[in-house]
Amino acid sequence: METNNDSTNGNSPINTRVFKIVILAGLVLAPLIYLYENSEPPPAINQAEQTASQPAKTDIPTLENLVNTNPNFDNLINLSMAYINNQMPGRSIDYLKKAIALNPNSAIAYNNLGVAYIMLQQYQEGIDACTKALSIDPTFQLAKNNLKWGTDEKDKLQAILKTQEQTPNAKKDVAYYIDNGMVYFKLKNYDKAIEVWSKIGDLDKKNVSALNNIGTAFMMKGQIDDAIALFKKAIEYEPNNQLAKNNLAWAQGEKAKTSSPK
Repeated sequence: METNNDSTNGNSPINTRVFKIVILAGLVLAPLIYLYENSEPPPAINQAEQTASQPAKTDIPTLENLVNTNPNFDNLINLSMAYINNQMPGRSIDYLKKAIALNPNSAIAYNNLGVAYIMLQQYQEGIDACTKALSIDPTFQLAKNNLKWGTDEKDKLQAILKTQEQTPNAKKDVAYYIDNGMVYFKLKNYDKAIEVWSKIGDLDKKNVSALNNIGTAFMMKGQIDDAIALFKKAIEYEPNNQLAKNNLAWAQGEKAKTSSPK
């Protein structure tokens, strides 16, 4: 899943830093991989906790093989930790959820899930996961730190939103609407994000960034067909736009999952 913070119709994906997250090109992994631009880097990654069963520096392919052959709790946690430490938190989500399914009372798993979500700027999910970790272990200091981290980042978004709301209408250009919609998107107010990004059509009907972002918001709402239509339109306007191609592949993959017999 990719949203675009670029107010132009350019084809370049958004920058790769933690909190400038290009969590791989692997949109296929889940609707948890966001691409952002102009974002602040996170604190050093020392907020997640690893089990003792694997060396901390074990390489990712080795850990992936371990999970494939023996998907026990420790192997799942260690692989997810490796992804987090390598700035790929989006990949860790599914493995952490599997670990939680095996051990629903693991404060470590919930804490690490919180770290991954916060790195992805999905702050409320991160806050919820850290809160759950603390409900299991009220003395867990890492979870306390991460809860504060997620809460602080969410508060920053609220402050940005208040500042944006003071912008005169005459200065609300494409760049403003891209940025304003992104704040609402990060706050999980997908309807408002769609409303804001839709205003770009009055200024630039073929703005591919807006189409990509609206489509991503529709995906988060489960409106897959609406998203597919927008991603296809983006590709129609810019046939070489890789962001739109990735998003279309992701949306079509999700639709195939919902269509397949269980």
